[in-house]
Amino acid sequence: MTRKHTYICIDIEAALIRGQQYMIELGAVKWNTDGTTETFTQLIQPYKFKKLNTHIQKLTGIKTEQLLDAPSFKEAMYKFKRWCKKDCIFLTFGEFDRKVLESELKRNYMKNDFIFPMIDFQQKYMIANHIKEQPSLLGLMGQLGLEAKTQHRALADADSLRQIFEAAKGEQLIEEQKTNEVRVLLSSLKPAETHYDLLISAIDLRISPDGLERKGIATLYEKLSFTTSEEKRINAEGEAEVIQLTTIHPSKKAEEMLAGIAASVDQKVILTRAGLRPLSKIFRLHGCSLPKTEVMTLQHLLHDEEAVARFSMHENSIHAFEAKVCRLLKQYEHLIIEEFNKRDLFPKETIEV
Repeated sequence: MTRKHTYICIDIEAALIRGQQYMIELGAVKWNTDGTTETFTQLIQPYKFKKLNTHIQKLTGIKTEQLLDAPSFKEAMYKFKRWCKKDCIFLTFGEFDRKVLESELKRNYMKNDFIFPMIDFQQKYMIANHIKEQPSLLGLMGQLGLEAKTQHRALADADSLRQIFEAAKGEQLIEEQKTNEVRVLLSSLKPAETHYDLLISAIDLRISPDGLERKGIATLYEKLSFTTSEEKRINAEGEAEVIQLTTIHPSKKAEEMLAGIAASVDQKVILTRAGLRPLSKIFRLHGCSLPKTEVMTLQHLLHDEEAVARFSMHENSIHAFEAKVCRLLKQYEHLIIEEFNKRDLFPKETIEV
């Protein structure tokens, strides 16, 4: 069966060198529309590289001597770009590969436009199958009845991803999850002397390549009471110690709002300040949980901590806070649109001019 697009499954092996992740191997499998495949594999010598740590050598089987003879990142990327050609969609298993690749391109003053669109298929699979815990590549291969080859080598892992993509009907799965609906979720839970300040704000947007339209906004500010207690525990040294515990009491209004958010995020992209962890804590406190869905963060889009901090509530009123957030979203709408394009999220009907 002929498919619409050529997909390139990529996998990166990296090593922590001088406090940063450096690529040491890139593997890719190109799955053409006629069903044929092509492969690319390349070891990469990190900048000012001297020795690969023992753990990475054991994990991957890559030796220091091999990397010393390998081309630089720039040389490898020029070669990879020529091999990719045009009109393809990149697939990764997890967000690590994209992060490392973008970081390396930036560090080497190279444009990154040729690596997009890039889709995290692990996330797509988790959304489609309502999975919250990230599956491993090997584990998913086993679940789908597929046989994995060598682990922790880039080309073998890229080929495993291609097999998973084919077995899971990946192209159809991606098309089904395309959307132009965004829900911005901003929250904070901060201690005060006599209570905890809770803020939850939900802004619904419709986005197109031409801009964004606000569909609705709701913000809740509550003061949550808390109680403290003491508990005796035995520490790691075997000594008894007293631990002070704080129990925050949930709010009925917040519970209703969060339950409504959880029930209506299907087919929406969630945009948060810095990820779901702080938000998930508030959901758990109120007996709710968010279903798995596509997530973006302002931290990744803006690359500026001060700009991200402006989305916090410092005003005296909810109305002033909401007005500021709406202005900021309009200011940065081009970055949200750019990320939608990078992830190939727009449905067909929204691409018309």
